[in-house]
Parts: sequence; C-alpha cells; structure tokens
Amino acid sequence: MSSIANFFRETFHVLGGILRPAARSVRDNTGLAALSVVLAFGIWVVVTQADNPSRSRVVAPVITVEPIHVPGSVAVVEPIPSVQVRVTVPDSVFDSLTAADFRATVDLENLSVGDYERPVVVTSDNRGGLRVDEVLPEKIKISLAPLKTKEVPVAISVQGNPASGYTMGPPVTDDTNVLVSGPVSQVDEITQVTATFSVDAMTDDVDQSVHLEPRKANGELVTGVKLTPEITGLRIDIKQQTFSRSVAVSPQITGAPAAGYNVVSVTVNPPTVTISGTQALINTTTTIPTKSIDLDDATADVVKGVSLDLPPGAEVTGGPPSVTVTVKIAPAEGNFTFAVPITAVNLGANFTINGALPTVTVTLFGPLPLLQALGPADISATVDLSGDDPGAHRKQVKLTPPGGASIRSVNPSEITVTLEQR
Repeated sequence: MSSIANFFRETFHVLGGILRPAARSVRDNTGLAALSVVLAFGIWVVVTQADNPSRSRVVAPVITVEPIHVPGSVAVVEPIPSVQVRVTVPDSVFDSLTAADFRATVDLENLSVGDYERPVVVTSDNRGGLRVDEVLPEKIKISLAPLKTKEVPVAISVQGNPASGYTMGPPVTDDTNVLVSGPVSQVDEITQVTATFSVDAMTDDVDQSVHLEPRKANGELVTGVKLTPEITGLRIDIKQQTFSRSVAVSPQITGAPAAGYNVVSVTVNPPTVTISGTQALINTTTTIPTKSIDLDDATADVVKGVSLDLPPGAEVTGGPPSVTVTVKIAPAEGNFTFAVPITAVNLGANFTINGALPTVTVTLFGPLPLLQALGPADISATVDLSGDDPGAHRKQVKLTPPGGASIRSVNPSEITVTLEQR
C-alpha cells in the first residue's frame, strides 16, 4: 500500500510541475490566448466551407401550401397552388432535402367570400443550418366560397367473389351517412360517399375500417371537401355454404358373362372423385355409384365410360361427372372327360389285329368354352405297332390334345394288342 501511495504522490508532483508554468503563461498572455482561439475558429470555418460549401439554390420538390385561420363561414376552393423555395445550405444537406423539411402556410384570417392574392410563409427545421431565402412565388391566388354542409349516404362497392362454396351477406357500415363540408359548388355535386372493398377468394368475415371518398352521380371523385367522419367501420358476413370431400367410386355391374366366362377384375379411373354439397350431404356420403354396366353374354373385356349416379344437391368438382370402368373377362377353366377310340398306326402289311381296339377315357383341363366345343374326334389316341411281330404286345397309348387344353388323366394308359399273320 505504501508503494502505491508513493507512486501517486510522485505523479501529482510531476503534473504540478508541468501545469503551473502553463497556467502562469496563460495569465500573463490573455490577449494572445484569445487571439489564438479566434484564429483557430476562423481556420476551421474556412476549411469547413472549402470541404462542404453553403450555396443558395432552389429546392426541386414543390411544397403544398396549407391554409390557416380559415373563417368558419367560408371554404377554400381547391386546388391551392404549390410553391418552391430558394435556400442556403451546405451541399451535404441540400441533396437530402425533401418537401417534408418545409411547412408552407397562407393566412386567411378575417377574409370573406372572394378572390385574393396572399403571401406564403415557409418555415423549416433549420437542419444543417438550412435558411429559407425566397419563396417562389411569394404570393398565391386563393378563392373563398360560401361554406356548405350536407349529409350524404354511404355506399360500399364490393368487388370480386368469396372463395368457391362461400356466400356473403350485404355490407354493413358503422355510418350510414356522413357530413360533407366545402364550397357550395363542389358540395352540390356530391351524391354519395363511397368505399371500394374486394372480397375476392375470401373465406373469413370482414371487420375493418375503410377510407371514404366523395363522388358525383357518375362516380367521379370530388376533391376540396371535408368528410366527417373520413373513415368508417365495414362488416361483411362470409359463410361457407358448400362443403366438399373425396369419395370412392363404386361401379354398378349387372348381368353375367357368357357361359364359361368369368369376371376377373373391375377397375375404375379415377377411383375417387371430389364432390361438393351441403354439410349434411357430405357427412353422409362415403361412396358414389356409377350408372349400371351390363355384362350380359360378354366374352371379352368391357371398357365403358359411365356417368356417376350423384345424389340430389351433389356436384363433382375438379373434373367431369363421369368415370371409365374396365371389366376384365376371361374364360373359366375346368375339366372335361371324353371316351376316345384308339387308332393303330404303322401296322405291317402282313399283319392284322386280333379283335377291336378299346376306347380310353381322357380327362382334359383348359378353358371351359374350348372344352365345351370339343368332341372325341378332336382328340387323337394312338398306339404305334411299327416293327412288331405276330403275338400279344403291351402298348403305350399316345394322346394328342387340341391346342389350349392339357391332359389330366388317361385310363387305361396301356393296352394289349394281339397281331396275327394274314
């Protein structure tokens, strides 16, 4: 702690040794010090002006003139001329000036109906040393007319339509009439005060404020008048009336294919459709049937475009109210049994068969329409006797089924054939 205290004592002694002579010099040379300050300020001003000079120029934006102290018995006939100003300001500030940096007013106190030329007063916020040098023009012409006030009905123009399946009620405003005040000639032209509002594709109720505008009977906007109030509340009820859901399509099949044919599959394209209707209808509908499709005596696939059998009040959305139904039909398969006579082939010229050859029982499997059309003569059953000598021989029965059918069983599959010499 003692070392820290010694450090601060030594520091104060050094600073005192430096500052005391400087203070005595300032006391003894007060005039010189003051001159130095003045010269330094002058140099700063010169340098600043060189880097960022102030110049007198006309501000490009025009400034709207605001009438003040307007007597209660008169109204200003618009339009009121705008003005410009010539200002002196540094370059860095001038480039950023807008009409919002100024306020232009014309005083109409104690005036009555008539035409006047009145001076315009422009003030500014003095940003960056801004100074208004001149108003262009210095005076403007003002016309004052008798003030008239009347009550005008409010009319809301609703544009567009709510989203599909929604309906809207009539527009309701907080104010059914508003007061319009202004010059007689302009107020007399106004027949209604309107606001335009779009409900296009909306699904929710409207509850918001709208800005009112005075208009002539032909819809033309009238300016230079005052509305009381200028804004009113607007409400429009938007309710959902039509509901929708996706439901399956149920094909309605009547009749049956021809004998020996079966229905293999039934497909629908598209398999589902979106229907719309009342909420009660949508809540109770899960499938939509088609008009009937007749399969009587069909022997091939049936592909048919059919309309939907929609319940009353229902509509199909997003597509046509019809579908394509494909019914695949194929021959049924089964077994048929035939008694087929056996024929000998390759019997030698010097031999005969002792006795008659038996018949065999043949069971075929295949499409029923094919099997139903066959007879024993359509099936080949043979025994091959090539190279055989006289005597009894055990022979394999060879079966050749017609195309499209296959052999399930042969009984007997072998027979005994006895050959004799001629």
